[in-house]
Amino acid sequence: MNRIALAAILATAGFAAVAAGPLAAQTAPPSAPLDSADRTITRDEALAVADARFDRMDANKDGKLDATEMAARRQPMAPGATATPADGATPAPASAPGNRLMARLDTNGDGVVDRAEYRAQAARRFDRMDANKDGKLDPAERQAARDAMGMRRGAAGAGAPPPADAPKPDAGQ
Repeated sequence: MNRIALAAILATAGFAAVAAGPLAAQTAPPSAPLDSADRTITRDEALAVADARFDRMDANKDGKLDATEMAARRQPMAPGATATPADGATPAPASAPGNRLMARLDTNGDGVVDRAEYRAQAARRFDRMDANKDGKLDPAERQAARDAMGMRRGAAGAGAPPPADAPKPDAGQ
């Protein structure tokens, strides 16, 4: 599974009904990597992965993701590094292209994304991907979600229309 699909699963996998705190800590980690192509993923597993990702992104451990922490999610961090700039620079505004996700996740408009907001988005994405609504994502559902994401982004791929300048096949051959 490619990184975009994995990010999609993590971002929407399951922040729905499980509250943050002790309940989230009790969720068992997935028994196998979520990127295993032949594996079915439960909603609880996807939510546990999303919780773990939130914890990794929350560099200052305040239970909230600010614009700096959200922007740092795309940058690989060295061990022991923090998402806060050492020079005290201010984070990019939420309207910056790299912070569109921040604007979408910050549903209450307070300028930060808390665990509940992050989890709710993960649950929504999981629910969209769970075509048969059985609480599990099988390999076919995950592939369909990847294909749909490619179509939305205009990427060439399975089921994507050919580029406008592509030669048309000759019907007579």
